[in-house]
Amino acid sequence: MSIFEDALERTDGKTLILSNGSKWAGSSPDSIQILLDVLGKEVLDPMFERYHCYRAYPFSPLLKTGRNEAMFTPWLGAKRFFGNFLTVSHVFNIISKDSEVIEALSDAIRKNMETEEYQRHAYERYAGWFYAETSEGHQLVSPKEADDIRNGNVTKSRYPRNYEALKTAVLIGPRFEETAKHMCA
Repeated sequence: MSIFEDALERTDGKTLILSNGSKWAGSSPDSIQILLDVLGKEVLDPMFERYHCYRAYPFSPLLKTGRNEAMFTPWLGAKRFFGNFLTVSHVFNIISKDSEVIEALSDAIRKNMETEEYQRHAYERYAGWFYAETSEGHQLVSPKEADDIRNGNVTKSRYPRNYEALKTAVLIGPRFEETAKHMCA
């Protein structure tokens, strides 16, 4: 049985908790409230900001013929939250259609990212990077990727793994303004 099928057995019909907490295989994941508590105490790992900027993004699995599409279909477009913490292992992978859960997680994640400690660690990793709107949503792109987007140099040969996401990307702006260097130095 897959983790998705396990989550379907536990769902309230509005939220799927694929993982939440540092658990052994087969253990039940923690509740949303426990994740909210951890988000209030521990610093998120900025590494995950690279992929989705810790914003809820639409659930869109790769559907293949014969791969139980009916199981995934009711969840298509639901909001997904995925990440972990800097010094505590508490990985979370949650898909929700519940506006209250989405709002609570979005708010707690935003507050966590606004902390001085998160921003300091994010600056160490992403100084010089840019926000871009891609076909996969809001993402961070490296300075090289930003230059290629600006200059129209996004090709399949340069970006074999993420060409589809970057080919229509639009730069939004820098991750950190110049004044942030002084705050984080």
